[in-house]
Amino acid sequence: MSENPQKTILVVEDEDEIGSNMNAMLNRKGYRVLRATDADGAITMAEQDRPAMILTDLDLPTLASMMERLKGHQALKHLLVAVIDIDHATDVKDGLKILNSFEEMDQLLASVPEN
Repeated sequence: MSENPQKTILVVEDEDEIGSNMNAMLNRKGYRVLRATDADGAITMAEQDRPAMILTDLDLPTLASMMERLKGHQALKHLLVAVIDIDHATDVKDGLKILNSFEEMDQLLASVPEN
C-alpha cells in the first residue's frame, strides 16, 4: 500500500540520472511522479496535471525562468515549489522552499490538499 496516495510531484531535473533516481525514490514512497527537464515542460505539465508540488534543484538552468513564469500564472502562482538541499537549507528563497530532507518534504506535502 502506498504511503502517500493521490499526491503528485512534478520533478523538474535536467540530469537524467538524478531525475530517474528521484522518480524511483518518490514512487517507492507512494507518490505519483511526473517529470520535466526544463521550465517549458514544467509549466505545461503543471497546467495539465496540477501537481501538489514541483520538486527541482538549485542548479536547474531554467529555474529562474520557471519561478518567474509560475509567479505570473494565475492558476499556478500558489503551487508549492521546493528543492532538497542540505547544504543550503533555508526556509524560503524567492518563493522557492528549500528543504533539508525527503522527510521534511513528506511533512510539507501532508498539509497540501489532495488533487
